[in-house]
Amino acid sequence: MNYIILLFFIFIIYSLGSALYYMMNDRGGGSKRMVKALTIRVVVSIALFIFVLFSFWMGWIKPAGVA
Repeated sequence: MNYIILLFFIFIIYSLGSALYYMMNDRGGGSKRMVKALTIRVVVSIALFIFVLFSFWMGWIKPAGVA
């Protein structure tokens, strides 16, 4: 379970980094690559949130309180 969540986070960071790269290198030109990269990041973040909620509902993960 931890590896799946870690892969989500790695993909989110990669998408954010590619958006930064496109922002710095596609000056003017009307390229939509940065918008697509940020859209993918938002979609993957929402998918991660839904996956965590579903995992909690299925009992795959348990909440940990502050001890």
